[in-house]
Amino acid sequence: MNRPPLKHPQKKYFYSLNIKLMLVVLLAILSSLVVFWSMCKLEDYVADKVYLSDYAKKKALDSKYDKFNRYVKEMNVKGTDKKKLSAWLKKEKYTRLFVWDNNRDVFSGGWSANSETTQGVLRDSVSLEENKEEIVLKEKNTKNRIGSDSFKEDIYNRYVWFADGKYYTYINVNGEQYWYNIMDVATVIMTVFAFLFVIMFYNTMVTGRIKRFSNEVVNISSGNLQSEIRVDSRDEIGRLAMSVDNMRNSLLETMNNEKAAWAANTALITAMSHDVRTPLTSLIGYLDIIEGKKFRTEEDLIRYIHSCREKAFQLKDLSDELFSYFLVFGNPGNAELEEVDAGILFQQLLGEHVAEVLNYGRNITLTYDIPEDVWVKVNVSSLRRLFDNLFSNILKYAGKDFPVEVCAAYSENRIEILFRNTIWKEAKQRESTKIGVKTCRKICEDMHGTFSAIEEGESYVTHITFPVPRSKEGGGEKDDADGGARNS
Repeated sequence: MNRPPLKHPQKKYFYSLNIKLMLVVLLAILSSLVVFWSMCKLEDYVADKVYLSDYAKKKALDSKYDKFNRYVKEMNVKGTDKKKLSAWLKKEKYTRLFVWDNNRDVFSGGWSANSETTQGVLRDSVSLEENKEEIVLKEKNTKNRIGSDSFKEDIYNRYVWFADGKYYTYINVNGEQYWYNIMDVATVIMTVFAFLFVIMFYNTMVTGRIKRFSNEVVNISSGNLQSEIRVDSRDEIGRLAMSVDNMRNSLLETMNNEKAAWAANTALITAMSHDVRTPLTSLIGYLDIIEGKKFRTEEDLIRYIHSCREKAFQLKDLSDELFSYFLVFGNPGNAELEEVDAGILFQQLLGEHVAEVLNYGRNITLTYDIPEDVWVKVNVSSLRRLFDNLFSNILKYAGKDFPVEVCAAYSENRIEILFRNTIWKEAKQRESTKIGVKTCRKICEDMHGTFSAIEEGESYVTHITFPVPRSKEGGGEKDDADGGARNS
């Protein structure tokens, strides 16, 4: 089964959440400054257009003087009546009132604005201080209380008739202050809102990703392992999602492997049960004949006993194959490999087994062309088990009419071993679970080698290869070039 590729975080483009938060805070500050500047500009623009323009100022002062004159007339206010003047000012917000004559300042009160400020003062108008200074200089020694030609009347400075006579009067209205107060509060609110909006927008995005990630994990924990976890960022959350998704893929692969192994073991047990049942049934039948003395002659008894031994050995071979299979496949880890001289090791193992086959009176030839100082990484005990299995099958299933050929050679940085033999006719008629082939292939794969077994007509060819990572001091390559072959 193809394993889904594991995802790995790209460190080159990794952005920490701390860095993102710092950038978001800077963006929030910048947004706040933009909003603050915009609100200040709006405040000044509206104030200039609505409150501080010449037309607006004149209209506001005319209205204020009309109200003041009506109040003075209705309440019979004297210019020196500070109580009534103060009462009127309490009702008129952001209004300044100054009353004087040639001799003294009669009344001063109201909005405490800087008297020297020019904000909101009309062009060509005369300020309060200028008017007073002019009168003081020119009317210093006069006996007249009022009526100086030095008093310059404009929209701010006017004559007002009080109950006790006419006085110089100055009124200024700072109605824009109400607008400024409103805009100051609004500016603070909008500036803070702009800062919090950016922070909360980023926080909403992060929490949204966390919620989605949590829902995906819950979905997987409920058993839906096919559901992928989205990785849409290169930060700590993205790295965590990537790790969990890799864990999901590994778990999915493990479960699929377990299912495949379970199916393979079930098929193996079914096949082995059939292979065991057939000789066992025959064995029981032969034993029943012997126990019931249903044989006719002594030769029949000996033939039945021989058949029982043959079936018993067949059962033993099946149990040995099954034991080897579980010994190899039951080990979850790969065999521990050690570096050995291939020229010496394979010559020793093949020579021992070839000699054993010859002792059984079988015809076998060995062509050996693996030089010394060619080093391979193998597990010696697993390699010995591999050759035990192969030569055991040769003795059991190889035909006796033709010799068995064994070739071992070194070429192109690998060791190649080839077995070729004819198939015994009775062996071809037997059903096989191929458990021995599976065991041999697994042993070779654990040592990074390859194993193949092909039936070509009457011949059975087994091909084994082992990689050669290196040759010490170049000796293997030199010997290979010399082509020194040894035959047995």
